[in-house]
Amino acid sequence: MSSIINLRSFTKVLTVFCLVVFAYIVIPQNFPQISEILKYIIIISIIIILMIYNQILSSNTSSNLNDIIGSNLSYPTSKVINHDNIKDLYKNLTSLIVSTAKSLNSNCKSAIFIIDPINHLFVLQSGETNEFSDSISTSNPKLKKYINKNKKLHQKDHPNLWDELFYNQSWRGSECAIFSPIILQNSIAGFILSRIDHFTEATDKEINILNQLGEFVSFSLKNLGHLEKHILGEDSKSLILDILSNLDFKSETQNIFNKFKYLILTLFDYDRLTISMRKETENRREYDKGLNLMILLTDGEKDEFVQGVDFPTNGSIHGLPVVNGVSIQSVNWQETYPNMVRFKSSESGDQFFKSILGTPIIIDNESKGSIMLERRDSRRFTSFDLKNLELIGQVLGSSLHWKYEYEKIHINATHDGLSGLLNHQTFKERFRDEIQRAERFQQKMAIMIFDLDKFKKVNDTLGHQYGDYVIQTVAKIMEDNVRAVDVVARYGGEEFAIILINTTAIMSNVVAQRIVSNIADYNFSMDGIETKITISGGMSEYPSHSQGMKPLIELADQAMYATKQIGGNGITIHNENDVKDV
Repeated sequence: MSSIINLRSFTKVLTVFCLVVFAYIVIPQNFPQISEILKYIIIISIIIILMIYNQILSSNTSSNLNDIIGSNLSYPTSKVINHDNIKDLYKNLTSLIVSTAKSLNSNCKSAIFIIDPINHLFVLQSGETNEFSDSISTSNPKLKKYINKNKKLHQKDHPNLWDELFYNQSWRGSECAIFSPIILQNSIAGFILSRIDHFTEATDKEINILNQLGEFVSFSLKNLGHLEKHILGEDSKSLILDILSNLDFKSETQNIFNKFKYLILTLFDYDRLTISMRKETENRREYDKGLNLMILLTDGEKDEFVQGVDFPTNGSIHGLPVVNGVSIQSVNWQETYPNMVRFKSSESGDQFFKSILGTPIIIDNESKGSIMLERRDSRRFTSFDLKNLELIGQVLGSSLHWKYEYEKIHINATHDGLSGLLNHQTFKERFRDEIQRAERFQQKMAIMIFDLDKFKKVNDTLGHQYGDYVIQTVAKIMEDNVRAVDVVARYGGEEFAIILINTTAIMSNVVAQRIVSNIADYNFSMDGIETKITISGGMSEYPSHSQGMKPLIELADQAMYATKQIGGNGITIHNENDVKDV
């Protein structure tokens, strides 16, 4: 019965997925933000489909993967669904992944290869065209290098390897291929291969997403593997799958914790739940060495240790799973760990919990947090509770890992790698959004274009590393002098753009002058070499000067060059009396 229900779920999700792909194809190109959102929805949909698909298979008895995809790995088959149906499901699954790659770039052709360990081959599972080879030897050292390092393969660099991957035909030499490995149990189980006719036809953002596609597949399969390692009831398994299927990596991290809170509340009987994570530094990907934890979620009985409270990792029961990297269990923790405190040595002690069960949250093979269940009495948590909580800790860790990976993909796609500011394309997308918002609320905006004075001389005389340092420093000065709501971007090489929201050009002139002065007064110093830098700026105003993005940028750019003509190191506001037919 559960297989039938899962099959219905699979059909529903598949239908939604197809509708999203259709929407992505037909949506006009002048809606780039909607297209970008649909791209990420398609990626996340792949994970959901994989989970439901594997849940169908996990309820079946044993069979051969050879019957389904031509390899010699064992795979379950169903008492409810026959072999033909399973073959169809697998075919649909691989076709969906290929169509996802196609949706990212219309010039992209993709295929999936899965390993046949007996014959030492990567076997073609699904391909958009018949140009992909049916099988590829696993022993080719060059192929291993490209798969392992996610390197881009250019046809002209390795024509022999290229001919192994694709059927012989006339190549121009500009073609490139992108590999995305599928990893299971720390071994390469296959890869997604994407070919693009010309290496310039793919943006860095699209290549980055194609590289990540195999990791998303591996992520979902890994979590399903965790489920199968534990003897869980169908209800528990269904709840965990439901949480995974509904995770939104674009939402706030706290939303992920809240979903797991509901899961833990459903599966366990406790008086208090606490989820803590190592406190982050300003660098969001590095954790401080002070070994402090921060409480990010609580449920049940209240005390002084609420969300947002810090406590030391060492010497605390709630920090013990993080320190040791293993689960802890006791019916009376004060007797088991007499030299430890619950959170801090200064705690009031009004709340006396006895029985505890805790497990670490592992992210990228490091203990980064803990899940702790507490009871006021001495009722022991069962071994089944322990297995369930350990599984939840693993799945939560994987989910947080992919939340961080998604953030990195998003940042790489929308931000300039050197300055950390919004990149040129994202700035234009934000600009369009801000114009729509300003029009709706009848607000004004100031648009500034800045260009560093004589920056080429810095690069030529002091070197490009010094030039990079200047760009990074100027970017920080600009961010420090505007509000969080304002938009700051690196518009070009040494050009910057700023949008000040809900204000006029005259009112914004104070901010612009402050930026110019702070840069001129700053002592740029690197490797003992000091220099001075100035910057020129121009400003236009929405809607007084124009209501269009392109003319507003052009007017601000013209005003910036007017500043340079009088010596630079200043700001010029466009004279609206000079505007004609803009």
